Amino acid sequence: MRTCIILLCLCFVNSAFGQQLEYRWKPGQKFSYDVKIVVDAVDEVVTYQGMTHYTVVTLGPDQSTVTYRGGLTESKRQKNAGGNRVPFGPPGFGGPPSPFSRPTFAGKTQTSNKITITTRGEVLAMEGDSQLPYLLGNVSLLPFELLPDGPKRTWEDDSGIAITKREQSNSPFGSFGPRGAFGPFGQDNKESVQTAGERSTYQLGKRTGKLALVNKSYQLSTPKSNENRTYLIQGKGTWTFDCDENVPQSSSMQMVLSVASGNQTNRIPIAIQYSRVSAEILAEMKADADKRAAEAARMAAEKKAFAEKPLTAAEKAKTLAALETGMEVQRVEVLNQLALKTPADRDPEIVAAISKLINHPQKGTAIAADKALRQWSPDYAKRMKLAKSYQGPSPVGSTGLVVESTTPLYVGQLVQAQRPRRGSFWRAARVKELLADGQVKLAFLTWGKENDRDTVAVSRRMIQLAPPELAQPAAPAVLPAANPANAAMRTWSDVTGRFKIQAEFDSLEDGKVRLRRADGKLLAPLPLEKLSAADRAFVEQQQAEDDNPFRVE
Repeated sequence: MRTCIILLCLCFVNSAFGQQLEYRWKPGQKFSYDVKIVVDAVDEVVTYQGMTHYTVVTLGPDQSTVTYRGGLTESKRQKNAGGNRVPFGPPGFGGPPSPFSRPTFAGKTQTSNKITITTRGEVLAMEGDSQLPYLLGNVSLLPFELLPDGPKRTWEDDSGIAITKREQSNSPFGSFGPRGAFGPFGQDNKESVQTAGERSTYQLGKRTGKLALVNKSYQLSTPKSNENRTYLIQGKGTWTFDCDENVPQSSSMQMVLSVASGNQTNRIPIAIQYSRVSAEILAEMKADADKRAAEAARMAAEKKAFAEKPLTAAEKAKTLAALETGMEVQRVEVLNQLALKTPADRDPEIVAAISKLINHPQKGTAIAADKALRQWSPDYAKRMKLAKSYQGPSPVGSTGLVVESTTPLYVGQLVQAQRPRRGSFWRAARVKELLADGQVKLAFLTWGKENDRDTVAVSRRMIQLAPPELAQPAAPAVLPAANPANAAMRTWSDVTGRFKIQAEFDSLEDGKVRLRRADGKLLAPLPLEKLSAADRAFVEQQQAEDDNPFRVE
């Protein structure tokens, strides 16, 4: 009798579901899902939504490899902009920076994974990362539930996992991922690990057509701790499986994430839904995307053709008239049209007409003229780009225009300089004062403004002249003498640039240079070829002046 009952149960399962539930696919088989996750935090609702796509690439008797591509887009809606925030918890439920809102979660971007999975749904390996916030795991693994081992109506998936945490300078809590070895920091030695238990319980329901319904309950929990936050996720829902194509069909789960620290606990409801997208809808989406891409390509081609088309004689005459005598609205409209052009041959008359409007008293005209002239005058565009780079605080390229002890400088002049003890980068600065000891007081620039907290006195060897194309404040009619007490002193450098010295040129004999220090002592003869190119040029200049019979003593 007992044997008959067992056989009867097996027959019931087989007759209800026809076959054992397994992930047995075909080579090249594809399936996609529309995913939506809603996190109902205290002061905001966070939604993650998007499409995920899978392609079967290899098959084995007990396992398959699939590629995943896709990702979810995050959007937020504030519940109560002026409401009170609770004293504990990450943004979204008050308090310190959120471990769940970190931008490092790959599941919130378009990414790809490679997954090796058994016919029962056990993930053996995963290349890549698609972690989601709020301890939701990898979005690429979201559809795959564990299937029963044999004809069972109930089964469980009970395992221990690790929640990894990486310390980061702008977040005291780092980033969390609940999937152990498949987390984003699974192999990082800098992580800290918090153990957790994860348990899923499944109960086979009725079958409707080719779809088998499975009721699922889920729990993830971490041990109570006085040092770490503790987490508890509990929820239940339904999951359906396509028995004909052996792929997940849809899921709907309602869960609650509880985050506890000390005597404070926050409860965050989370709704997870996904459903398989039919091949017909995917084809329609692809056709629509192709149509939009073709339209964008057509518009780009039209824009390119318009930009490159030269002005006709009639268009040129009309343009010049509008720029010279037109009303403000007409001028701005014509300038905006010129800004869309990228002519191969820049008409000098058009360039001259635009240039006259750069400093126009009407702001709209001046702004539009600036945009247009950048298109019509490469030199102007280069100067404007250079001027922008000298707004600071980013480094600028070295000009190699060395400032010597005799190089004239004036207050207000833009130069490039190295900050003391801040590396070898050259940065934009303005001359504030020429000091009696030969040093120069500089104010480094931040977005075009002098930084009072970054005003320092530096030696001339830490300064270089700005490019000659850079627009400068008006210089005084007579430039101040540079350190007149030591007018002949300059900074010398060897060919490697490693060694420098302040000295005066004394003589050149038999290809060897004699230098005199400020204390009057002569240095040992130095072969000319061991000096820097700038120093060799200076020596040659001195020799040429010695040969000049009309030189001034």
